[in-house]
Amino acid sequence: MSRLYLRMAVDDAVAALPLPSRAEVRRSILQALSAPSARASADARMCDLSLTFVDDTEIAALNEGYLGKARPTNCLSFPQDVQLPMFRRDLLGDIVIAPAVVMREAVEQGKYLRDHYRHLLIHSTLHLLGYDHEVVAEAQEMEALETRLLAEMGVADPYLNQMHE
Repeated sequence: MSRLYLRMAVDDAVAALPLPSRAEVRRSILQALSAPSARASADARMCDLSLTFVDDTEIAALNEGYLGKARPTNCLSFPQDVQLPMFRRDLLGDIVIAPAVVMREAVEQGKYLRDHYRHLLIHSTLHLLGYDHEVVAEAQEMEALETRLLAEMGVADPYLNQMHE
């Protein structure tokens, strides 16, 4: 079982929007950390991760600067490849989430906001663990893992666009 050191920050511009609780964030990230990973260490190191909630303007700037896509996105992951042996801590990286985008997507896709946040937190954490979806086979593996991890949390398959009653 992984241990998690989590730093959370909320930009003032999004502080009034519905955000997942710290406990919900931890639960979702720890669920993702239970997945097999090339970065997982045999002695179950403590993982260090930061999460920041930002507005659409900030995430659009990050998306353009790092991925060349000049538009807001729901989340971005920035993996680190650093270990601090003296603290026995793996620095996994940074996750940035845009709550306004997440809210719009949840409405458009007919998903519960809480479940959409869970999915994006798991998805982003898997990116920090080395999973990707640029190649079809990798995307299928990552989506299957996300679906399984979410099902274990009682969340429906996020890749099925089903409206909730």
